[in-house]
Amino acid sequence: MKPAFKCTRRGLIAAAACLVLPMWSQAGTFPDRAVTMVVPYPAGGSLDTVGRPLTQMFEQETGQSLILENVGGAGGLIAAAKVVQAKPDGNTLLLASNGQVTIAPLMYKDMAYDPQTDLLPIAHLVDQTAVLYASTKSPYRTFDDVAKAAQSGSGRLQFASSGTGSISHLAQELLAQQMGVQFTHVPYRGAAPALQDVAGGQVPLLFTFVGSAKAMTASGMVRPLAVAAAERLPALPDVPTFAELGYPGVQASVWIGLMAPKGTAPDRIERLATVFNHLLQQPGFKKLMTDNNMEVKGGSVAQFTTMMAEDGKRWADLAKAVNLAAN
Repeated sequence: MKPAFKCTRRGLIAAAACLVLPMWSQAGTFPDRAVTMVVPYPAGGSLDTVGRPLTQMFEQETGQSLILENVGGAGGLIAAAKVVQAKPDGNTLLLASNGQVTIAPLMYKDMAYDPQTDLLPIAHLVDQTAVLYASTKSPYRTFDDVAKAAQSGSGRLQFASSGTGSISHLAQELLAQQMGVQFTHVPYRGAAPALQDVAGGQVPLLFTFVGSAKAMTASGMVRPLAVAAAERLPALPDVPTFAELGYPGVQASVWIGLMAPKGTAPDRIERLATVFNHLLQQPGFKKLMTDNNMEVKGGSVAQFTTMMAEDGKRWADLAKAVNLAAN
C-alpha cells in the first residue's frame, strides 16, 4: 500500500499550509456578514457626519455592509447599553464619544454598564473642538469683553449648553475655574435649541462646535470669540485660542471612536482597527472631516485606550471641583 502522504520537502510545505489555513481563513474572512454601528443620538448629528461616509467605504474595503442604527435617549446611555448586551462577535459596534464613556460615570451613580470593563476600544476616529460663541445681540464682540464683564462683579454671566455634562457645559465650567469666577449655567436639550436662544439673545454665550454654529455664524446671528484648543482652527483662522488669551488650560473637545462589547476576540478587534484606520486615511474622508471642522485621528488600540484614560482623569478632576451631577 502506498503511503497516504509522501514525506518530501514539497509535501511538508503543503501539510503546513493545511494546518495553518483554517486559522488564517477565520481571521481573514471576518467580517463575514453585515456589521451594525450603533449611533447613540438621533440622526443628523455630528456622529452621523462621521459614521455615514464610513458605511460605503467599509463595504468597498471588506465586501460587507456597515449599517448605522441611531438609538437616542439618556445622553447616549441607552445605545451604549444596547451594544454592551450584544453578542461579542465584532458585528455590533458603538460609535462612542466622551458622553457615554468618560463623562457618564462622573454624573450617574447607577449605570447599566461599566465603560471601563464592558466596552473595548477599537479606533479613535476624530476629534471636534469646542468654540465659545456670543450672540450678536449681546455686547460681547471679543473675549476681552466677556472677561471684563465676568470680573466686574455686576452679576454672573449666563452660558447656555447642550445639556448638563455635555462638552459645552464642561467647557464653561473649565473656563470659570481658570478665570476664578462663576457663571450661570442654562442647560438645553441639545445644541440646536441652545443655539436658537443664543441667536435670539435670550442667553448671550455658548460653547459649541463650528459645524453646529455654521449657518447662524454665516447669517450674522452668532460670532465666535475663542477656540478651546492648543492651536487655531483652519475654519476660524482669525479666532484666537484661549491659550493665546492667557488661559492655556481651557481645552475641550469631543472625541469620537469605535468600541465593541467585552468578550470580542482580540483578533477581531485588531482586524476592525486595521480596517477603520485605513479608511480614516482616505483623502475623500479626510477632506470631508476637514470641511466639517473635525480632526482625523487614528492610531493603535493602545493609543486610544491611553487617550480615553487621560480624558477621564481630566474631566473627573473638574467634576469633583464643580460637584457635577445629572439633573
